[in-house]
Amino acid sequence: MSLSRKQSAGKTGGGSSPPVAANLPFYGCVSVDKLRTVLDQALPSDVAAGLDSYRKYNRIMVKLGAHCGTTTKIAAAVFAALSPNNDYHGNLRDAHKLLAAHRKGTPYAEFTVSTYGQNKLKAWRIVNGEDPLALITANKTRSFFQNISDPEDVVPVTIDGHMLNMWRGRRENLVGLSFPTKLYAQVAEDVRILAREHQMIPCQMQGVLWLTWRRLHGIRSTQQQELWDADLLAARLGFHAPNS
Repeated sequence: MSLSRKQSAGKTGGGSSPPVAANLPFYGCVSVDKLRTVLDQALPSDVAAGLDSYRKYNRIMVKLGAHCGTTTKIAAAVFAALSPNNDYHGNLRDAHKLLAAHRKGTPYAEFTVSTYGQNKLKAWRIVNGEDPLALITANKTRSFFQNISDPEDVVPVTIDGHMLNMWRGRRENLVGLSFPTKLYAQVAEDVRILAREHQMIPCQMQGVLWLTWRRLHGIRSTQQQELWDADLLAARLGFHAPNS
């Protein structure tokens, strides 16, 4: 599918300067062509879901924050901090559990989450007033938080193993995969380039590419963000979807 440049209605300018990869000669020969190849195979359903993905995350965080007596930013930071090695609905349940525990005054040691203890501690420190950006320092998790907190921001791009595989043009095992900051910056900048070509916000382009790649390779996952009722139930928020 060749995308029209008018298919996305998003902010494409302004904001702070992204950490561009202009000074990365080692990776400079790598273009966005492999990303374009994936984008050309996007279905209308991939595009629609990708364009709205982070805005939908944000709407859920608005509701979660209000339900637990905190801000959207803090809800998003807690959700992101608890995301490593966590599935989507488990992530929602953990975020609700921690935020609700804090509101009720439940001691830290008296509840558990399904991800790493160090991430639980980060989330707890955030909900107790520490700066999310001082604690969420891993490139992917930090960008994930920023994309959810402000899906109109043109700077951060969430790059995971699927995005790296896509950029390299080959599917490799994601177990134990890591990549240096300079490579992360290069892949993120290439997503921004492609987003500008199609008048999308970079996180929208990342969402479209990510969904398309997973569909093309038959990568199964939770029915992520497909049904509001399922999402809200997982977050212990009932069955009534907020307005889009």
